[in-house]
Amino acid sequence: MSSPSSPALPPKGSIITSIRTSCSETRVSANIQVDEESIKTLLQSRIFKSTFKHLRLAHGLAMPLQFPSITSEVNLISLLSILNFAHGYRVPLKKATGRGAYDTIRVLLFGMYLSHDDEGLMSAKGLKNISKAKVAELMNLTNYIHLERPHPSIPGLTIGELGGPLYELVDLVTGVLNQTEEILVNAGYSDLGEFVIAALRKGQKDEQPGVSDAEVVLDEIIRTFPAFQDVGTFEGKPIYIFKKALFLLHALVLRFGQEGDRRIPLPDTDEIPIFSDNVIPSMLVHFGVLDLSATTVPTLRDAFQPVAVTANLDYDPTTSKGSDEIKGKEEGSKGSDGYQQMAVGPQLSEQEAYVLRAAAIDACEMIVRMAKVLDVTGEDVWIQSLTLPELDGWLWSVAKEGRLRRDLSRFRQGGRCVMY
Repeated sequence: MSSPSSPALPPKGSIITSIRTSCSETRVSANIQVDEESIKTLLQSRIFKSTFKHLRLAHGLAMPLQFPSITSEVNLISLLSILNFAHGYRVPLKKATGRGAYDTIRVLLFGMYLSHDDEGLMSAKGLKNISKAKVAELMNLTNYIHLERPHPSIPGLTIGELGGPLYELVDLVTGVLNQTEEILVNAGYSDLGEFVIAALRKGQKDEQPGVSDAEVVLDEIIRTFPAFQDVGTFEGKPIYIFKKALFLLHALVLRFGQEGDRRIPLPDTDEIPIFSDNVIPSMLVHFGVLDLSATTVPTLRDAFQPVAVTANLDYDPTTSKGSDEIKGKEEGSKGSDGYQQMAVGPQLSEQEAYVLRAAAIDACEMIVRMAKVLDVTGEDVWIQSLTLPELDGWLWSVAKEGRLRRDLSRFRQGGRCVMY
């Protein structure tokens, strides 16, 4: 989360512009190349054309739950967004439970929602009282948060103590929940959903009923909660990402933005920046869009080598061969050794990760601009209507398709991180 030494947030009303400007400047300054031909190749590739239409909206938001009110549902989506991190724990999570980071957070929230706790774990008071033990229980991690060490004075005896990577994850999640509660209670809100709806209504545009100003909503969310303050630095300048806040806005639009369902004012998210994590930049490297060979950040030059760009672009997971490649042995299923077969990605420093995430944001802006003017005809004209959130959804989802989920490495950021 943010600290006293963190870079300042952008001026009010300039968050989206600041994301685009800072990320473009970072990519250029780091000399990460994005070639127009590589963009065209991606847009005309087999992997893109065969999977885009059915993956473009796949942001993992389907909720098999019944909600008593719109506030209750907004609350769950908001908590899912503020807890949308844990990328660095993917391998130990797969080993322990068979789930990745995002699905683990979903399991936690389903458990919190269905809990019979008197206060209700989803409320501000519930967030205050939730403990590490309860979080570990709901994440199905109780048996994986201890380390064994030899007893200091009794030979042959081992003792257990809290520790290890999954205990660290439980600690981070509990910390964010407890901090969120404190902020909500001090501001007079009963839960995070109530706060977010108030922010949406504050951004209501007088000239457009039912439409909220994305800048106003982002300002309210980011400035209030440190867990949304996703800001890094490179060469002394700030890099603004705000992945989780942007994800929240688009998640609300996907859920409540359908025709006839305007119970709350919503922003237009078609042109907001992508929600840059570790998956999307990694996929852009594997698809040949981000060229790291001449970057001024030396550790990034060979971070993903070797990269089989042509094979990746020509892959079609929708064919029987492609879809059957990992059937029968799910790569992360509990009890299998599938997690051991996942390609190991590079571990990056915080600054290196911010540079790569920024480059991905700028590259996606370039991809969408290129798509709009791409010379396509016939059944491919849909490419010209590509939007940034759709591109984000596709890149994030295609990484889980067929052999790609096993063979294509994703970077991880070292240290404790609650931003993605």
